[in-house]
Amino acid sequence: MDFITESGCKQEPALIQVQPRFAARKDWELLVQEKNLFYEPLELSMGGQYPEEMLEWYKNSGRVRSLHGNFIDVNPASGDEDYRMLSQYKCHESCQLAKTLGADRVVFHSSIFPYLSGAYLENWVSVCADFYSMLSETYHLTICVENSMDLDPEPLYRLMKKMNGGIEWVCVCLDVGHANYSRAGLTEWFDMLGDYIGHIHLSDNRAYFDDHLPLGQGNVDWPLVQKRWEQLNRRVPITLEVGDIDGVKKSLTFLEKNNYFGLGEKNV
Repeated sequence: MDFITESGCKQEPALIQVQPRFAARKDWELLVQEKNLFYEPLELSMGGQYPEEMLEWYKNSGRVRSLHGNFIDVNPASGDEDYRMLSQYKCHESCQLAKTLGADRVVFHSSIFPYLSGAYLENWVSVCADFYSMLSETYHLTICVENSMDLDPEPLYRLMKKMNGGIEWVCVCLDVGHANYSRAGLTEWFDMLGDYIGHIHLSDNRAYFDDHLPLGQGNVDWPLVQKRWEQLNRRVPITLEVGDIDGVKKSLTFLEKNNYFGLGEKNV
């Protein structure tokens, strides 16, 4: 059911995703059914082999819409050929897993070193543009590039301009928590990247560390995030990256209480 934004426009409620833990799968099953949530598995982002039972649970759930790709020490634009090839292999591995689980998109960290520009940035943009285009075409997936250590939106903006394509293939995953402790304000992130945002990660912090606190327990400007989300005027998937199931429940209560992202009694 659509809801009416402050500007008077009709908009669909956000598609909310969570990052469950297989060990507590019974509790997660109850929650996602009650709240109509979907999965973006994080515990499969370390690479390697996983128990078949875990993979079958995710696959049979029918709720995996996206996958958080491998990110530990992964840098597909590394200047060292060995590291670059291994990183790109890890990215292929994530895409293959996404297809197996029924996801239609994969989120990868930008992995850019934030204190270099010039030739380094130009090379990063060129390598990433070619690589992510190839991944999207090969696996028929949307590739979402997430700000991770990025100090400001410039690298992702340059990457998206280089891609010069639609966000249904390669887009920005704006991590609001990461942006909150960057040197650029949230307004700048939305201003520069708004046309390219196809995925959003939500968590809270106090602008110093990546705490992954439940929403409302840090100093993220949530009214601003809500306003800028509305201005995107499209149904961008949102993933709660707030730790365990208790953090998810607290975050959902916060969203519903404030009628954010189309949730809450006023939007029913």
